[in-house]
Amino acid sequence: MANLLDLKDCWRKIRELYTTVVGFMRYVFGSVMMIGVAPEYLAIWLVWRGASLVFPSWIYQWGDDKLYSLYQRLVLFFFETCTNLEVVLYGDAVDALKKRESVLYLANHQSTVDWLVADMISVRGGSLGHLRYVMKNTLQLMPLYGHYFYAHGCIYVKRGKFSQNKMIQALDYLKHPKIPTWLVIFPEGTRYYPGNPDVIQKAEQYAKDNNLPAIGTVTAAQEDAKVSVRKCSEKTVLKHHLVPKTRGMWLVSKQLHDKIDAIYDVSVFYDGTVDEQGIRGNAPQLVGFLTGKCKKVHVHIRRIPMSEVPREEEEVGKWLQELYRTKDELAENFFTQDNEKRNKVEKLLNGHKSSLSLWSTLSSFLFFSVLSVPFICTKVGRQMYINLLVYGSLGSYGWLAIRNVC
Repeated sequence: MANLLDLKDCWRKIRELYTTVVGFMRYVFGSVMMIGVAPEYLAIWLVWRGASLVFPSWIYQWGDDKLYSLYQRLVLFFFETCTNLEVVLYGDAVDALKKRESVLYLANHQSTVDWLVADMISVRGGSLGHLRYVMKNTLQLMPLYGHYFYAHGCIYVKRGKFSQNKMIQALDYLKHPKIPTWLVIFPEGTRYYPGNPDVIQKAEQYAKDNNLPAIGTVTAAQEDAKVSVRKCSEKTVLKHHLVPKTRGMWLVSKQLHDKIDAIYDVSVFYDGTVDEQGIRGNAPQLVGFLTGKCKKVHVHIRRIPMSEVPREEEEVGKWLQELYRTKDELAENFFTQDNEKRNKVEKLLNGHKSSLSLWSTLSSFLFFSVLSVPFICTKVGRQMYINLLVYGSLGSYGWLAIRNVC
């Protein structure tokens, strides 16, 4: 019996080692490829940008959306297909994703993976290329991609130095009726880390400064569990989110109210965030996700027609606060200390498992793999690659600096 137990323990350790090695290899290879194809992607985009100059802007955007979808499918190949990730959809998700509409995608913010979940949802709705983000301005510093995101229709904003006029200018471009859009906003502005009381305290100060309901007081932090212990009171409104900021949401709603068909209120929950003792920890980040430490993602979508969204800034603020109170109540189903309830959440909320076909992501991996061959195997290709990387980065930085996009 003892030998049998030793054998099982040995086999378990072998499997853990195998999983760790495979995960590390996937992380290294995936990161190298996703970042490494940037100059090649830029070359394709420059050709299309030049060829489309004689056409209306919506034709350029149509082609650019196709290119963006092609690259994001490569990303999903590593983050969803290779990790064998299970995506479970709830709420209005199944019906909403059949509509092929322009939407304002509002989601909770807790991980560097949140933008990837938007990929996973939009690809199931046939709108992957239409994704655009309201992004913090520091992302402009990404070589090549910093400029490309803006050219794709994303909007940069400065935290603490919000320029209303520049955001309006960027939104005007998206008003075009022939430019379908999924505009992604994380109203909390900052990722919610239960293990970082400072983030929660800053959110509470923001609520106080803007006469918003408090979200509870951080009284201590258990370093061993990396979780904030908060003193609940009658004033506690949000337990699992930061206080949402309303100005950006109001501007987007005001400028695109007649263009957007609906708001998708998206709540994302990563499996394994709550431990066996019912304590919520930080959500998995990019590295952990790519190495396969998150096996399942739960996504709840509530579709809200734009006709139900107010237009005045004060009313939008109240509407958004109420929306986040509803999201917080939903989050209790996933972050509860009740293990039985948490384990049965799919059945409780009528979850539907959703899978991508292998070809939908493998095709992009094969395309970029073949595209990389001449850049790697020929002297001219390697020189072109270096020139695109160096001069493309310098040119994009200069262009963004001159345009002063945010």
